[in-house]
This record gives sequence, C-alpha cells and structure tokens, in this order.
Amino acid sequence: MLKITSLIMATVLLSSCSTTVEELYQKVAAKPSVVNNEESVVAADSSRFESQEYNGNYIRKDGGQSSALQMATAELKNTGVQFVLYFSYDGSEIDEAATQAIIKHANFMRDNPSLNLRLEGHADERGTREYNLALGENRALAVKEVLGLYDLNSRVEVISFGEETPLIQAHDESAWGKNRRVEFIYQ
Repeated sequence: MLKITSLIMATVLLSSCSTTVEELYQKVAAKPSVVNNEESVVAADSSRFESQEYNGNYIRKDGGQSSALQMATAELKNTGVQFVLYFSYDGSEIDEAATQAIIKHANFMRDNPSLNLRLEGHADERGTREYNLALGENRALAVKEVLGLYDLNSRVEVISFGEETPLIQAHDESAWGKNRRVEFIYQ
C-alpha cells in the first residue's frame, strides 16, 4: 500500500512540474565529453610519475608516521595537479584544461596500481535534490570516461552528493561556481 501511495504521489508531483520527465532526462543525461579521439588524449600527455608503490607506513623526517596513501597523494599534490575540477551551470562537459588534469591523475594511477580513486560529484543548490544528484553523478561519470581511456574503470568509484555538501554556504554565483565540482579522493 505504501508503494502505491508513493507512486501516486510521485506521479502527481511529476505531472505538476513545468517540465516533463523527458526534458529533465535530456538535461541530466550524460553528454559526450570533448574527447572524441582516444589517440589524441593518450598522446596529449606522456609524462609519468616515478613508480611510487608504497606499502605500509613510513617514518617522516619529523619522526611522525605517514601512510602510504598520504605519501603518494602528497607527492602528486606537490606536482601541482588539481584535485577538484569545476563545472559550468547545468554542465558536465570536460574542457581541455580539465582533460589534461585528468590525464595526470590517470598517469599517477597507472604508476601506482595499489591506489583506487573515488570521484565525488557535486552541484550547487539550484534545482531539485534529484536533479542535482543526477547532475553530480554525470559530472563524475564524465571524468571517469576520460580515465576509462587508460583502462582504469575498475579502480574508479563514482558517487554523487548533489547539493548536500557545499564548499561555500553563500547564495551567489561565486559560491555556486565553487560548489559545482568533482573531487578526486584516493583510497
């Protein structure tokens, strides 16, 4: 009975929307990224990171201990690689600069086969909760698509937080621009 009631309520809510489900799907459906040719992406950056296959904990110069994961990601951060990619309003397209940053992550993952990556997709507060969850997921999937060119799909997890975890709590374009993002979290 609860399922039927929920279904009826969802139908009523959807029918009262100014846009149809198809229009919403078209807005949120995964769009092809700017990468059209696998060869051009693979050839775009041939840089490599020194193999950093870390196991266990290591002693830092200050006497404290660092995990292998912390050491590997700290070294990657020191190279200037972005760990957050930002997106346009209602967009999930990957531009050329973002593609180059993703390629650096792909090279790092190839050189460190024990590390996995979680891509966390986010959206700003505008739009419905469901729409923003789908948009955050599509953004993370667009990044995963580029990583897939390097056969890393099995090591990449996608999760969407939608509008639930904003970086900035303000309600203006500057805050919204920082909240439309995908974060790279190594595990």
